Amino acid sequence: MTETQTRSERRRLRAATADQRLRSLWEVAQADLDLPPEGAALVAVGGYGRGELSPASDLDVVLLAVDRYDEGLLANLAERLWYPLWDAQVALDHAVRTERELRAAAADDVRVALGLLDMRHVAGDGILALSARADVLAGWRRSAKRRLPLLVDETRRRWARVGDLAHATTPDLKESHGGLRDVTVLRALLASWLIDVPAAEVDRLASALLEVRDALQETTGRHTDRLVADYAAEVAKRLGLVDGTLVRSHLAGIGRGIGHLASVALRNVDWMLTPAPSGGSRRPVLDVVAPGVAAYRGEVVLTEKAQPTRDPLLGLRAAEAAAARGLMLTDAGAARLGRELMPMPVPWPAEARALFGRLLASGPALVDVWESLDQYGVVELLLPEWKRVRHLAPQSSVHRFTVDRHQVQTCVEAAAYADQVDRPDLLVTAALLHDIGKGDDADHSEAGELISRDIAGRMGYHDRDAAVIARLVRHHLLLVDVATTQDLDDPRTAAAVALAVVDVSTLDLLAVLTEADALATGPKAWSPWRKQLVDTLVERTHRHLHLQGGAAGLLATPIRPIGTGSGSARSVGRIGEHTAGR
Repeated sequence: MTETQTRSERRRLRAATADQRLRSLWEVAQADLDLPPEGAALVAVGGYGRGELSPASDLDVVLLAVDRYDEGLLANLAERLWYPLWDAQVALDHAVRTERELRAAAADDVRVALGLLDMRHVAGDGILALSARADVLAGWRRSAKRRLPLLVDETRRRWARVGDLAHATTPDLKESHGGLRDVTVLRALLASWLIDVPAAEVDRLASALLEVRDALQETTGRHTDRLVADYAAEVAKRLGLVDGTLVRSHLAGIGRGIGHLASVALRNVDWMLTPAPSGGSRRPVLDVVAPGVAAYRGEVVLTEKAQPTRDPLLGLRAAEAAAARGLMLTDAGAARLGRELMPMPVPWPAEARALFGRLLASGPALVDVWESLDQYGVVELLLPEWKRVRHLAPQSSVHRFTVDRHQVQTCVEAAAYADQVDRPDLLVTAALLHDIGKGDDADHSEAGELISRDIAGRMGYHDRDAAVIARLVRHHLLLVDVATTQDLDDPRTAAAVALAVVDVSTLDLLAVLTEADALATGPKAWSPWRKQLVDTLVERTHRHLHLQGGAAGLLATPIRPIGTGSGSARSVGRIGEHTAGR
């Protein structure tokens, strides 16, 4: 291999070199064992079958034989193939199967079936290899309607377990949502002939992700798919990027593209497999849910009457309608909003604030809807400051997400407890903006205070409400810092916190924001011990504010524990009450 070759060319050359080595071993074994020319074949599967060998990839092969093949001869052949490779320290993932065993393995295990879909003849009986591949493909298509639910369920469980490639602090290039495993799933769906997948776009994104994996394995010199921070600078250099921070945004763009295609494809599987109503038709119905917005085939679309160039609230109406129903915006609709949406007037109308607040308080459904808006530029139309934190890697290993994704997750966590506060709209807005000051060397809480005050003013909040949002952002770390470092029995501790938060209403908001921020950060950021300390500090600060008597926004009832709410739906309904006329 030479420096002038592209990585794609090197992957193909590695596969071709491996092919030649295996063919040579086959030819020697065939002569020594007096093998018949028909009845047995060596096939490449998985990434090797696709010709996608990274520097430290395994050779994934199957020794295939007809059902009547002599077992002893087959065992001798396998030894003649595997042992020289093992002696040469070649990473080998191997199996020996008869035709019947191969069909059974493909039928029993979805992941095995997906690997076999990429079967490619390397040596031996070419007709047998082609026939076996045709059988596997035919079996996959015959059983697709029965097996696709298993594939969808397994894929979504993997996403929940591993997380998003675009937002993970230590991304797994293979298993993450948006990783190479999703590429395999997309190609399997395409091979089923039941789901339409943009094959050229999948290939383009897969090639870009393989470039990153190749650079990672060139850097580490070993088989790995996890891009840890220590390798980022060298990987960036090998990819021709200026520094390690750009690897994060480069990889996020690829992961977002693959992840979005996979999410859309799985939703299409869901819709395809949903039984038609009793006595009804499978023909989809356009259900108008808001002006210019309709639900259609499990997604939210823009109707023919939608006019994004004249309707600045259309994007928020579509997003809120999607999140409220647990649906997604269509690609076409989100892309059109990104291209054509009229800028929001400043200050925002009360309806815009209400829609935005309900969107942020929609709970877990927010994540996919926000991702779609952000991918097509709609978020930046509403919040230009969002570009400060997009794809920004956190400074602490405690965080499980990039900064932008962390802020969205904080909204999700806060929404579950928003019924415990009197202003859920201020809570979720502060949750979305609490780390907006990150991105440079300044204190992010102080920087965020100024930025969030400007944003709140632009959104049309009164000065008093904008000040509360800014105060929450400024002090979002206060309760944890004080609770874990100061003497809670000293009355001056609660007095100092009271001075910072000003009133009981803000204290209640800050208590929920504190827990939501910690839960969104990761399991190491919140514990029963830490929660108990924070609850104790909040209770004593509450008591102090009541004794002072003159604080603005004073409440007549003591604070409730901050870990017991589950009222996202109730809170969503209340948000419009607070935004009207503000």
